[in-house]
Amino acid sequence: MGWLKVLNGDEEESYSWTAGSPEEIRAAREKFNLYMKRGFIACKIVNQGKTGVQIAEFDPGQRRFSCSA
Repeated sequence: MGWLKVLNGDEEESYSWTAGSPEEIRAAREKFNLYMKRGFIACKIVNQGKTGVQIAEFDPGQRRFSCSA
């Protein structure tokens, strides 16, 4: 299962997808792209949640993403 967490000021939204569900992956990719178009910065979460690496494209194989304004 993958997770996309969106941080926008004091607000937080979360989206998830299952690797075997094309519909869930499509919906998560659309959310990711929407926030990227709005100027958010996206990071994949690595090193057991201690580090974020900036990314520009959605990868459904990645387990955890975070987007922030």
